Amino acid sequence: MPEPEVGVTAAILNWNGGDMVTRCLHSLLKQTRKPEQRIVVDNASSDGSLERLQDQDPELEVIANRSNVGFARAANQAFGAARGRWLLLVNLDVEFEPDYLETLLAAGERDGDIGALTGKLLRPAKTGQTATVDSAGHILYRNGWAANRGEDRADCGQWERSEEVFGVTGAAALYRMRMLREVIDGPARPFDERFFAYIEDVDLDWRMRWLGWKAWYEPAVAWHRRGGTGARRTPFILRHILKNRLLLIANNDLWPGGLRRLPGVAALTLFTAVRFGLSSRSAPLGMVDFVRLAGASRPRRRFLRRRRRVRPAELEAWLQPFPYRAKIAQALGRATADGAKARP
Repeated sequence: MPEPEVGVTAAILNWNGGDMVTRCLHSLLKQTRKPEQRIVVDNASSDGSLERLQDQDPELEVIANRSNVGFARAANQAFGAARGRWLLLVNLDVEFEPDYLETLLAAGERDGDIGALTGKLLRPAKTGQTATVDSAGHILYRNGWAANRGEDRADCGQWERSEEVFGVTGAAALYRMRMLREVIDGPARPFDERFFAYIEDVDLDWRMRWLGWKAWYEPAVAWHRRGGTGARRTPFILRHILKNRLLLIANNDLWPGGLRRLPGVAALTLFTAVRFGLSSRSAPLGMVDFVRLAGASRPRRRFLRRRRRVRPAELEAWLQPFPYRAKIAQALGRATADGAKARP
């Protein structure tokens, strides 16, 4: 007999989270709206953090993997174990202000068409400085590049309005379980496990949008020490990011509209491969990985054609022009700085 449904399940995805993940759990336990079910999915941590979490919260449910299975599969494991009507998915390097969950949940309960919500994710500021924005929701560009709204900008009160956004970052997202069940395609879970880590949340955004669900932003604050594990800029992750950007397009950008955007996708892919190749010789192999895995995108596209509830024009209204000049200048500046550091 299935266990009774609860209001909110919170799931922390952990991999050697150390002090960060214990602070994360502490902030969850201090929420004004405390999640009834709390789960940690641990990707074979070796730093004792799992044991510390269990000591901190005796009611914590544990899913312990024997190896690091990646964010996408761990998130799907959390989905499979969740008994809540809502799933708060949490990165180990996030800490919440006490009203975060209560604020997002209230907005979600007011509108049954909202499938995912996010708050204002900020990066901790140095003493005397203004905090910078990590994410105020997702932006999707016409060439398939995704970005965090407001990322790297100083938080000066410009993100205080509640509003609809294209999608939400999986670092601190509140998902409606009914939506997650609806976007499942046959044996595939809500998060595409071919992605392993990074951009799988944008893939879910796009699929959710095709099925008529909305994403919502509330200016409740969470603090995100992005890249706290140190893995974000490794050759292994850069290779995944390049592969995942192509899988994102293959899964979701339906034709004929997607055909018009292919030149932009190709140009950005080449640019990204070159830029990542400056940091790692193995990163461009992400294109090889994509070719090997692309076949599984065909049933995803058939699922969307069969189940979509919105017209292409409605979805395309969310796609923004890509700021090529600014991005190229930024990349050249970063490459110059990296080269200067490398010189003795």
